[in-house]
Parts: sequence; structure tokens; C-alpha cells
Amino acid sequence: MNFLQVKNRANKTIQLPTGDEFKRDFADKQGSKAANTASSYHYKRYLADQGLMTKDVIRALGYDPSEIGRLQTRELLENDGTKPLFNAIVESGLRQGWEKGSNWQALVASSVNSDQLSQQYYYLDADDEDDYELRDVGQGAPIPVGTIKLGDNSIKMSKRGRGIEWTDEAKRANIDMVRLWLGKLGRQLGRQYENVAVQRLLNGYFASGEDSPRTLGIQTAGDLSLADIFYGSAFMEQEMGFSPKMAIMNLETAYRITTLRDGDAYIYRNEIQNGQFADVVNSPPFISSQVPDNRIVLVDTDYALVRYEGKPFGVESERSAKTQVEGSYGTEISEFVTFEKDARLVLTLDTAR
Repeated sequence: MNFLQVKNRANKTIQLPTGDEFKRDFADKQGSKAANTASSYHYKRYLADQGLMTKDVIRALGYDPSEIGRLQTRELLENDGTKPLFNAIVESGLRQGWEKGSNWQALVASSVNSDQLSQQYYYLDADDEDDYELRDVGQGAPIPVGTIKLGDNSIKMSKRGRGIEWTDEAKRANIDMVRLWLGKLGRQLGRQYENVAVQRLLNGYFASGEDSPRTLGIQTAGDLSLADIFYGSAFMEQEMGFSPKMAIMNLETAYRITTLRDGDAYIYRNEIQNGQFADVVNSPPFISSQVPDNRIVLVDTDYALVRYEGKPFGVESERSAKTQVEGSYGTEISEFVTFEKDARLVLTLDTAR
């Protein structure tokens, strides 16, 4: 049996099998499906269990990690021992766009791991608006409590992803070029993912509307003022018990706020001169085309939205013998769900309160 000598972070030499032996060892430790699809997620787990990282393997193969982009795709993809390594590189490229080319993380209070694709919905039952407050308790009297209950509806995870395919002839492309394509695909995936998160904040998850946000008009329909935004923020704090930390709106609404006037003068003259949008609730507006005109979503990002994760982001391979096309496909299984219904408020600028 041939081995690849790889040094781990503790400077200990690890022997990794190569070729067909690697695939068998990978399947024994991570499962046959992971081996057959050259799963990047399971490959990184396989290495981590031995104190290794992908860059350690790259060095052991005789490549400088900073120069691996010069390799042709086929040099890694056509070898059973390095195909998972190639998919790990693909994952890194997609993840760059998915995580850094979009802003969905800024909308999520927490990510919750789930070991099933249909997740039960739990909520804190509040009989009245004072259930979250500390109350005086008389001697011997029961302590007031809120009750965590199981909802009637369940949350079904969605599988989302993007991939890249090439014919045998196209495998001459070097990895640096592939990375550019991956960054673009990852960014598209991230923007679509961001759109889903905004839709959940705007409309809720359940078709019944049970987790839809409350709405609030402004003083004079169609005539937005700074006082209306202040009133909406104060209403959310005083009446709903949450503090807005972000305002989500479309480009037209952000422009409308930034160009508000006091008489003949722009209120946000400095921002306009600096090419910036005016801050709303003490932060730059989160601009999304998913929000209609005349709507602003005020969000307490500490409590409004959670992300259930059924399968972490990873890349797998598949080849069609008929078309001679092979691809690497990045997917994850998750869903965005509201956590606290009243942790967001929709200002309706075309209606009066």
C-alpha cells in the first residue's frame, strides 16, 4: 500500500493512503456516500480527526498552497486521492461568495443545528404582555412563569445550492480561473439566501400567518418624516418590548430617506456629499429588493430570526457517463424561521396610523 506522508499541527507524521486505498479508508471512516461523491465536508472531518488540514495535504503533495491555483483542474479531479481535496478548494471558493458576498448573517440571531429535515417549532407561550417582566411575588405565592410549548406546525428544511460543471476537455482550465467562477456562483447563492431571510422577516415562515409581523402606519400617509421613524422605533421599544437595531428597505426608500429636506436644505447633506445613505435606527440601512416600496422593516436582530441547519455547506462530485460531464455541487440544507414575532415591525409609509 502506498502512503502520503503528512505532518500535522503537532509535527507528527500521519500516513494517508493514496489512490483506491484512500477511497476505501475514507469510506470506512466517513461512509460510502461521502467517498463516492468526494464530499468536501466529510473530507475535512476525515483530516481533522487526524489533526490535519487541507493545506497540510497540499504541501505533502509537493505544492505551495499559495500557488496551487496554477494547477490544471484535471490534476486533482481525476485522482481518487485528490478529488475530495479539489472539492474542498471548490467549497472554499463558493463559501467566499456565499458568506462574504452577501449579508444574510447580519439578519440571523443564531444558527441552530438540527439532526432531522423536519424540525418541530417551539415557542414561549405568553398569556399577556407582562409575561417577560419581573414581578413581585408574595410570600408563599407561586412564581409566575412562561411556558415553552410545541407548535402545531413543523418546519421543513430546504436544500439550496449551486454547482459548476465541465467537460473532459475543459479540465485544462487552471484552478485560479475556476476560483473566479466559484466566487461568482457563491455570491449568487449568498444573495438568493439573503433574499429568503428578508422574506421571512417581512412575511414570516408559516402560511397561516401566525408569525407575520405587526404593521404601523405613519402620521400622514405618503409623507414620510424623521419623526415617523422615531415614533416607529419608540413604539417597538415601548409597546412590543424589542429594540430595533436594523432597518430593511429597498433602494428607492433608502434614497427617499437620505434626500429628506428641512425646508430647502437636505437634512443629510454630509451623507449625500460622501456618497452614503443616511443611517436609520443608528445603523446603515439594509437594502433589499425583496421589500416593496413604502415599507420599512425594523428588526431587533438579537431575537427576530433563527436559522435551522440540517446539513452544513459542503461540495460533492457527480459524473455523467452519457454526457462526459462532471461537476462539483455545493449544497446545504437549512431554513430561516422567526424566533420572536414582535422582534420586527413593518412601517407602512402609504397608510396613516
